[in-house]
Amino acid sequence: MKSILTVLLLATALSTAATEAPKKPADFQGAATMCNGRYALCIKAPCEKTPDANNMVRCSCVIENGWSMGPNTCEERAKSLTSTYSNKFNGGSRTLSCPTAINWAWCYGASCTKDARDPKGKLATCTCPVKNSLAVILISEKKCSDSTDVCSHMWSAAYPGESTFANDYFFYWMHEHDLKAMPPAKACGTN
Repeated sequence: MKSILTVLLLATALSTAATEAPKKPADFQGAATMCNGRYALCIKAPCEKTPDANNMVRCSCVIENGWSMGPNTCEERAKSLTSTYSNKFNGGSRTLSCPTAINWAWCYGASCTKDARDPKGKLATCTCPVKNSLAVILISEKKCSDSTDVCSHMWSAAYPGESTFANDYFFYWMHEHDLKAMPPAKACGTN
């Protein structure tokens, strides 16, 4: 009987720890408006390798419906397809921090159009400015060991601070509003 009680107490303690509410991350200096609707998710988007004359590249993103976080109002986002953030692709993914400055696409808030070549209507082309700095890329967990290859290509990525904020804040906000969401993606090399 004692062993059954011990197992029950341990199971209760573990389940309580596992469901501990996420903590609100530090305030973000940029705009982060949560909206429910159609958006382009570029968090894992491959992009053209060479920027145009305006230092912009086109990235292949996925059209989603649901909650997302973006820099403009919900009314503005309802009028045109915009690249915003959600953690919908966090399952089976990790964040990879490139060790040196790389060229990457900053798609957060970018204008997008439905990809006319996609017969299913699930893809969007988003035009994103190219940045050169340290960056964090969301990748398949299997690619963590290929960091040199991953960091040598043009991807939609984020500044390290913005990546951490988005990953944590989205999950926090969704939890606070009793909405289902994937937890923050862990970094490559962490458990």
